[in-house]
Amino acid sequence: MKTSVAALSCLILAAQAAVEHLMLNLKNEQHSMSQGGFHRPTDCCFSYTLRKIRCVFMKDYVETTTACSQTAVIFITKRGQQVCANPKDEQVQKCMLHLKLRSVIKDLRTLSLEKGYLESAPSPLSLLP
Repeated sequence: MKTSVAALSCLILAAQAAVEHLMLNLKNEQHSMSQGGFHRPTDCCFSYTLRKIRCVFMKDYVETTTACSQTAVIFITKRGQQVCANPKDEQVQKCMLHLKLRSVIKDLRTLSLEKGYLESAPSPLSLLP
């Protein structure tokens, strides 16, 4: 009985060490992703959409890393789909600017509400074109 308790204790310690090792690897992977050093093939675009980008359907975007074979912008639609677009296209640049501006306004509004600066002010999103 003492042997099985000792073996069980060792097994639990080994499992705990394995979980800690996995968590450490996950943190390192996230850090390297934020530094632009790590990318998955799904983070790259091999062709651009032929359709016109309609910014009204987009909720966010990411730019591909320099590790990809070609530069691209990956738009995330409100339905969660990803659309690859040419970053040199004027419509793509306008949409990126619009989404960035919308994000900044939203952040400012949230910060202002937290600080109590805006209590009955109109929505800054109504200022967007």
